[in-house]
Amino acid sequence: MRSIINDMIKLWSEAVVTGKPDWITPNTRETDNNAYALLNFTNTEKRKQIPVLILPPQAGHHSCIVDFGSPEQSLVSTCIHNTKSPVYAIEWKNSIRKDESIDDLVRYVDECVEKIGGKAVLTGLCQGGWLAAVYASLYPEKVKAMLLGAAPIDFTAGGGKLQDMVQNIPLSQYKMFVLQGGGILPGKTLLAGWKLTNAYDRYIGDYLAMFNNIVDDERIKKTRQFRTWYEYTQDISGKWYIQAVKKLFKGNYLIKKKLAVMGEIIDLEKINCPVALIAGEKDDITLKPQMFNMVDHISTEKEKIIKITIPESGHIGVFMRTKSQPYWIEALNFIFDSLNDGNRKYKNAA
Repeated sequence: MRSIINDMIKLWSEAVVTGKPDWITPNTRETDNNAYALLNFTNTEKRKQIPVLILPPQAGHHSCIVDFGSPEQSLVSTCIHNTKSPVYAIEWKNSIRKDESIDDLVRYVDECVEKIGGKAVLTGLCQGGWLAAVYASLYPEKVKAMLLGAAPIDFTAGGGKLQDMVQNIPLSQYKMFVLQGGGILPGKTLLAGWKLTNAYDRYIGDYLAMFNNIVDDERIKKTRQFRTWYEYTQDISGKWYIQAVKKLFKGNYLIKKKLAVMGEIIDLEKINCPVALIAGEKDDITLKPQMFNMVDHISTEKEKIIKITIPESGHIGVFMRTKSQPYWIEALNFIFDSLNDGNRKYKNAA
């Protein structure tokens, strides 16, 4: 007979579980420094297509979000098994670099692109997506194609929970968060902000769901795995964080052609490569127009752009749900067909 006391004890033990998440796909570190590591997941001698470089988000969590859980839900695994490209990903390190700017992030991406041969298919997720777009605007000759997942480009379009929060909190408060961290934005502060966008679910609903499934060992195992990733936090540079809040999330400088990086004004019209844009139907962090509006600001031929909406998917689900992977396969097929002059019809947002 089940005991509610035993169930509560098990719930408590699961609720306080801690640990450090890690990559599930074997890899080698091509570069490893105090800012990032460049991970190689494939035998490059046997793969002759343009390298795929995945840019995970720097949003207070570990970069292994792109290689999470099982091969069936790993974006890294999806890229390996559905292309003939070498597959790489950047692992962003916990930041102790308070003066690191958006310029530095672009420089790190360029170092990685040069390391893998000087050209790449960039796959950018959330913050990694707008970083990929900035990089592609500066170095269009190096970016042969882009896949962006849940990535804000037209930051203020359509509103949404994150935009509501950003616009209603004064910039001085964000600067105070950084000041309290000694020039660094603590990952725990960022995590608290994410949780507040869905406060009931994060602080009550998740635990009720865990309790209701406490005897389902497989379900609890998956929950534990996710919580290990979600609750593990990494700090980020206060300088580029404030730049992003002020110039991107509040000011929408990327669309307004007011964002200066590496001494140049970023002009999205310089992007003319094949582009795949992948959104979650129920994403309340990056709304569909915030990414899909990108097509109105780039020079890519419409026949070489695809917009995909993943049904029932929220923000994180775009990257790490098993049910999302077929949509990434569709995007990869489209991109490499386009690079090989394949002819597929332009798709409107669902």
